[in-house]
Amino acid sequence: MSIESPLDTVHVSETARAKRDRYLTPAELRTVLRDRAGYVCRKTSPNHEGLYDKTKFIMRGQFRKTDLDIVFTVEPDRLVVVTQMSQHADSLRGRFYEQVGTTAADAVAAVSD
Repeated sequence: MSIESPLDTVHVSETARAKRDRYLTPAELRTVLRDRAGYVCRKTSPNHEGLYDKTKFIMRGQFRKTDLDIVFTVEPDRLVVVTQMSQHADSLRGRFYEQVGTTAADAVAAVSD
């Protein structure tokens, strides 16, 4: 019997779908989250424990020759793509972002810890 992973089901929100002409289609988003790597992080506050949702992540990378940020959440039984956008912030590194890895699987593991 196989154990299901949130990566098995990737739901793409209407907001992310609406941007498919500019960025990635729902199928491409699913492929990126399951099979590709980038810089995966979540917002954090060093002075305020619990301020930000620990299940919400950003995957930054170049996908289909476009620099993108994919915002997604990890739920117990699925991933939800909240939105996709061109890279807005100069950096997602520093004290207000915690790198959790390079793949969406790393984000799933971070939530499970």
